[in-house]
Amino acid sequence: MTLTDGTITIRRPTAAPREETGAPAFLLDSPISGRRVGLRTDLAWRSWTQIAGHWAEFLRRDGAEPVPIETQAQIGKEGASDRENIDVWADGIACGIVGLGTCGSCTSFTVQDAVAVENHDKPVLAVVTTEFETHARNMARFLGHHDLKVLVLPYPLEARPDEELRQIAVEHYPIALSMLGAS
Repeated sequence: MTLTDGTITIRRPTAAPREETGAPAFLLDSPISGRRVGLRTDLAWRSWTQIAGHWAEFLRRDGAEPVPIETQAQIGKEGASDRENIDVWADGIACGIVGLGTCGSCTSFTVQDAVAVENHDKPVLAVVTTEFETHARNMARFLGHHDLKVLVLPYPLEARPDEELRQIAVEHYPIALSMLGAS
């Protein structure tokens, strides 16, 4: 701060914020038919396994080939193995749908695995519930993927009856395809 002719000048002690540029997000820009679509689930959430199962049926109906992968761990040797498997899986798909972020650690690994797919220059969705949307977007930004596509499902999912989960799957499937850029 300096005083000149009765005017106070306050200098900002921090650098100007850098531009928010991040890794590119990708779109299919083509029909889903004939595409290999990855569906990542885990052992934690029965609700997401059911929704992803319905989406696999819908993808087959629409001429796509669902390519499921189920992760089993987040840390340790098993977690490292899962991250390696995600990387290999990402090579063999046209696009991916990764879920489910419905707790803090699950959201973190959902975003991490979605970013792994995006790092292969493939379209991907991170699927989270409303309670964890902010966490997912913050984590994506932290990882340099500001434009990561995040599909938000209602919270909570886990205690809902099967028919309600099917209805959520039906309602959100066209949104997922649209976000992936499937025409």
